[in-house]
Amino acid sequence: MAQLLLKAYDEVPDGTQCHRKAYITTALGGLIGAIGSAYSVVLNPADSHLEAMARAGRYTFTAAAVGAMFGLATCVSAQVREKPDDPLNYFIGGCAAGLTLGARSE
Repeated sequence: MAQLLLKAYDEVPDGTQCHRKAYITTALGGLIGAIGSAYSVVLNPADSHLEAMARAGRYTFTAAAVGAMFGLATCVSAQVREKPDDPLNYFIGGCAAGLTLGARSE
């Protein structure tokens, strides 16, 4: 599944079809978050089913939001700067993703 998403991400040129790139990075982030939340719930069992579901949702949705921000910021940066193959676009996307993760932490 991850290989399919990565292949789909590479098929779209940088700076074009931002909605599609954001969808792909959101799905990839959600997949990674779901795997991480599964490990968290299995290795550190919760006291109730509700707590386990809340923890799983928190990790999954946070990772999906980080992926979405990375994809959007990278693509919009490539469009605005008119330099689709510049590594600075990915740096800007990483900074936006980091800000999203920082806003989530308490």
